[in-house]
Parts: sequence; C-alpha cells; structure tokens
Amino acid sequence: MNKLHHARKLACVLGISALTLHLTDMPAHAQAIDQIAQNATTHINLAWGYLMNMVCWVGGGLLLAISVFAWYQHQRNPNAGIRMGMVLTGLVCGGFLLTFPFLARTTAFTLFEQNPTVTGAQKQMLFDQ
Repeated sequence: MNKLHHARKLACVLGISALTLHLTDMPAHAQAIDQIAQNATTHINLAWGYLMNMVCWVGGGLLLAISVFAWYQHQRNPNAGIRMGMVLTGLVCGGFLLTFPFLARTTAFTLFEQNPTVTGAQKQMLFDQ
C-alpha cells in the first residue's frame, strides 16, 4: 500500500512537471516571468475556448439527434412516457448550444468591433540587476 501511494505521488509530480515544462517554452529568468505567465495564460484560455466550442458542437448535436429520435418514438407510441415538452426542450437546448459559438463571435464583433481574442496582455515587470 505504501509503495502504491508513493508511486501515485511520483506520477503526480512528474505529470505536473511535464505540464509545466510544456507551458513554459522559454528560458526562465527574472525578466521573462511576465512572458511565461502571458504564454501560459494564452495556452490555458485557448484550450478552454476549444473545450467550450467542442462541448457546444457535440452536446448540441447529440441533443438534436436525441430529440429527433424521441419525437419518432413519441409518434410511434404516445403513451411510452416521452412527452412533447421534453422533445421541444431538447430541440431548443440543442439549437442554442449549436448556435452559441456563432452568437458569441457576432456579439463580440458587434459590440467591440473585433473577434473575441485572448491577448494575455500584462504589464511588464522589471527588476533591478
């Protein structure tokens, strides 16, 4: 049990170290800390954006497909327990999830005259040598 616990700790430390090395692709010195933080923030924000886009596309598509199948089941047997309210709710939620990435892009372009971008802009920290 103790060896297994020790192996899990070691795997955790190695995984975090590998992730940190991947996010910091520049040499680390006092002047570059802001650049490292900016790159890490940009990587994390882009990954979050891609994850949300994937969730919207996959989740919306699945909800629409399930709603169409539920409507088919309701037409075959209306007493099977699938109510039309559930079907319509699935269609509305699936449609919203599919259009959400386009709505976010259009809203950002309309309000701020630019596409949503992550710049990670920060103030540069300068240190005395």
